[in-house]
Amino acid sequence: MKTYNTLFKSLLTAFVLSAGLTGCSEDTMDKINQDNDHAHAVDARFILTDVITSTAFSNVGGDFNTYGSSYIEYEVGVDNQLYNAEIRLNEPSAASTFQNSWLNQYMTLRNARIAIAQCEEGNRDEGNNVTRGIAEVLAAYNSALIADMFGDAPFSQAALIDEHGSPLYKNPKMDTQEDIYKGVMQYLDDAIAHLQQSDVQPIGSSDLLYNGNSGKWLRFAYGLKARYTMRLLNRSADRTKDLEAILDYIDKSFASAGEQAEFSLYDSNNINPLFGFYDARAALALSESLCQKLAERNDPRIQRAILSPMVEIGDDYKLYQVTGINDPHYVPAPNGSPKQSMQAYGVSAFMYAQTAPTVLLSYHELQFLKAEALCRLNRLPEAEEALKEGVVAGLLNAEAAIESAEDYLGADLIQVNATLDETVAEDYFDNEVEPLFALNPLKETMVQKYLAFWGASGEATEMYNDIRRWKAEGNEYVVLKNTRKFPLRCPYGNSDTTTNPEVKAAYGDGQYVYTEPVWWANGTR
Repeated sequence: MKTYNTLFKSLLTAFVLSAGLTGCSEDTMDKINQDNDHAHAVDARFILTDVITSTAFSNVGGDFNTYGSSYIEYEVGVDNQLYNAEIRLNEPSAASTFQNSWLNQYMTLRNARIAIAQCEEGNRDEGNNVTRGIAEVLAAYNSALIADMFGDAPFSQAALIDEHGSPLYKNPKMDTQEDIYKGVMQYLDDAIAHLQQSDVQPIGSSDLLYNGNSGKWLRFAYGLKARYTMRLLNRSADRTKDLEAILDYIDKSFASAGEQAEFSLYDSNNINPLFGFYDARAALALSESLCQKLAERNDPRIQRAILSPMVEIGDDYKLYQVTGINDPHYVPAPNGSPKQSMQAYGVSAFMYAQTAPTVLLSYHELQFLKAEALCRLNRLPEAEEALKEGVVAGLLNAEAAIESAEDYLGADLIQVNATLDETVAEDYFDNEVEPLFALNPLKETMVQKYLAFWGASGEATEMYNDIRRWKAEGNEYVVLKNTRKFPLRCPYGNSDTTTNPEVKAAYGDGQYVYTEPVWWANGTR
């Protein structure tokens, strides 16, 4: 190869000289195949702008959330891939289903790791410790998504590049979910240390979540420690110690919804990903089982978030905001057995929430985690207080998304019912939730968390994790009505099931997604 390159360069030089082209030195010939018009490296802060965006839009708000919404019955799949997922035909086990998500996760993790490396001693961004801490939080977040969705997966050798930008390992080895989670926790511990330091060159507006506020990132990191410690509870060697740790992490995390980690840059051109999916495909419909759960509790969301099918009125098509399950415009789709139709059923208002933020970690999630930990520690008065805080915050979060939908629909929405304000939320808790909490504190905490995560915020993935965690401990706090097989995980992406021998062997025919829980759900991989 060296001889060939030398010969090629000599011939090219002779051509240049014979053509009368001057000013082309041998150094110029050395650069003939290089891209000299674009930057080959950028500051870590600019890399993190992309990492934050891809984490929120593609990874939190993308296919995991969309398919998860069907699996846990927030919505019903009624067309094409989502219909197939609803009736468990091919999609839940096919290596092509989550191919885009598989690639997005690893590209995002790769970029977070590049940013971390650039901030290390002796490298381009040395001294930018807060930036490094932000990158470590995002690496932890995306690593956990890989582990939660796929179980055992490439990790320690994956998403790494050499000095030329090429993959360091063409076929990275599989790591256990347990080992990936050790990496997640190490990233967060490192982030907590670095976020309490400073930057030589602050990240500023390149940080699309907190504009470089290290204190808020620190609270985000502690909140993730709480989430992931609860996630691993079924594998805990000392549950009481871990539950106490969860409470400590939450005390160091968000003090209000105003601090939660949300990506809120959507507008009419840069749209909420769930809205974008529905606007393009209209493949989700109103979930009958979800609506029944709302009706059982006289939940005020039932009068705000449930819309009719499109109704032809004169020359226009409009939607009715229904008043309850006895409203003639209430047409839910049956879970597991809908017609394949984009027009037959009503929808949730969240499908039209064009500008609703994508939430990476919400304040209400932390309050539900706190209430759960306190229930398990039998500290029920404190648990009730945390649960009320979570219920109120969750309802207000839903209301913000519903108002986004109302803004988008405008005159095409008929009969706008009363808004969900703090008074409505508190009355709902006092009259409907508190009596059920008194009867079964832990169950009602879980049910309320389930209802709060329904929306446009991208929280279906986290509830999918919780449903699997609860199943692993033998509890069915939330009864799902689809009688078909429940997917216990996502299949690997086909870019690796066809090229990486270890991933190919782990995938097999894909049917393991129905039979093998992930490790933290008491499975083996």
